[in-house]
Amino acid sequence: MANVRVYGGGAGKSRSSSGEGSPLMAGLLVGFVLMIAWILLARMTGKDVGLASWGVGGLIGIAIAKTAKPPTRATGVLAAILTACMLLVSKVAVVVFALQPVLREEVLRDPGTTSLLVLADMTKNRSFSPELQRTIDSRPDLLRDTSFLGPGDELQFQMISEAEERAKTATPEQRERLVRAHYDETFLAKLGFWVLLLMSFGPLDLLWMGLGISTAWKLGQGVI
Repeated sequence: MANVRVYGGGAGKSRSSSGEGSPLMAGLLVGFVLMIAWILLARMTGKDVGLASWGVGGLIGIAIAKTAKPPTRATGVLAAILTACMLLVSKVAVVVFALQPVLREEVLRDPGTTSLLVLADMTKNRSFSPELQRTIDSRPDLLRDTSFLGPGDELQFQMISEAEERAKTATPEQRERLVRAHYDETFLAKLGFWVLLLMSFGPLDLLWMGLGISTAWKLGQGVI
């Protein structure tokens, strides 16, 4: 008697399982898309927009619940953990790709900041007018004098005046060079990132992050 082979049962089961998406991958995909949107929003507004944290958590929770069959408490925990991780990564990305470039552009446009950068450059390169530079070189004690209307007040006023005059005639290329030499390599490289990152974790920002994580936990379980 010939053996009878039955086809289709295993294949149907395989198709069914392959049709089910991964909740983790769905959450990651939604999280990265939202992170890019958050960066663009911060770039346009020049602000961190902490309210976005709540939306990120909600949409990640919905994506995981829709993909899970069925959503459970475990998928809620997954949504909460994934949201917390994505919010931290997004905060760093927003600072690096949005807030730092915006701050740099403001420095380039601000006359007062340009004058300070010119002053730092002229002091470093000893490029004041010959007479003023000779006074600076021969009287370093005057530079150290910080008293109000003290002996060094007039010298410092002359230095600032020359820097302001030179800043007024600076070309865009010269401004860019000054920012790159005295701002990018000092403030942004050493201090600016951490200052902006800490500012993005204010009390209200932490509130939105908490709401985002809790919302992800609820929606990730299919609770609406």
